[in-house]
Amino acid sequence: MTPIKYHWITLGPGAVSGLIASGLCDNGESVSVVPRHDRAETIEWQLVRAQEKNNYKASVTQLPIPKNSVFIVAVKAFDVISALQHITALEGFDKSMPIVLSHNGMVELPKALSQLNLHPLVTTHGAVKSTNGIICIEHRGNGRSWLEVRQEESEPWSTLQQAFPPLVLEQNISQRRWLKLIINCVINPLTAIYKCENGKLLEDKWQSQIISLVNEAVAVAETQNVILDANMCHREVLKVAKETALNSSSMLQDIKQQRRTEIDQLTGYLIKTGESAGIATPTHQQLLNEFQKRYA
Repeated sequence: MTPIKYHWITLGPGAVSGLIASGLCDNGESVSVVPRHDRAETIEWQLVRAQEKNNYKASVTQLPIPKNSVFIVAVKAFDVISALQHITALEGFDKSMPIVLSHNGMVELPKALSQLNLHPLVTTHGAVKSTNGIICIEHRGNGRSWLEVRQEESEPWSTLQQAFPPLVLEQNISQRRWLKLIINCVINPLTAIYKCENGKLLEDKWQSQIISLVNEAVAVAETQNVILDANMCHREVLKVAKETALNSSSMLQDIKQQRRTEIDQLTGYLIKTGESAGIATPTHQQLLNEFQKRYA
């Protein structure tokens, strides 16, 4: 049987989606881009990895969308709904088309969008996008990724595993999504408020606050039927802080660039979910108050 040839459509490209698109191009896959603003016929970008620079080019997605299309959507949490609405409005779109969806924080989707063929992706790769005449994506740190798939599915995910390694396929990544949420709810607000690099959070003076933040978040996760070990979560926070010690968190970068942050989809989501379940999150609330006082 001849394997199906898939067409990969990336939105953007952003930092993570551009990283994935680059890998797909390297593997000779068919890739096109749904641009945010640009009306050019092709989109070009540069990938910088370990001092090596490679240039890529992909055509703008032609309508109607090819039937064997797979979407890569990696956006800010507050852009998830508008991004999915944009895709579903494209000529030729079919709700059975797979959509790889990666974002920080948690987003509650309207019913129509939650019924799409969504495949949540969690990744620990570090990538930063900048635009100065050309889109530049800097791959700052190798990581791992997990994709939620149904048990019987193998394609097109084996192709993605080759293009974006190491990628683990799992039937339920709720624990991984909550672990990433907890890590982000610690590292992002703290580094944004105190304008420090991630590695500063390894210092002893932060640990009691970090432990409180983790314990509250683990208690909220449990109300969502996600069981996590608080000590393990604390270790993971410190591990990420160590691995990205010289990096600025995405939220601190947003503050520096005067861009909208994901505080509502991170700390705000955690607090609201806790309130609905009767779980107090005073340390997170204090952090949110401080953040809003500084950046409201």
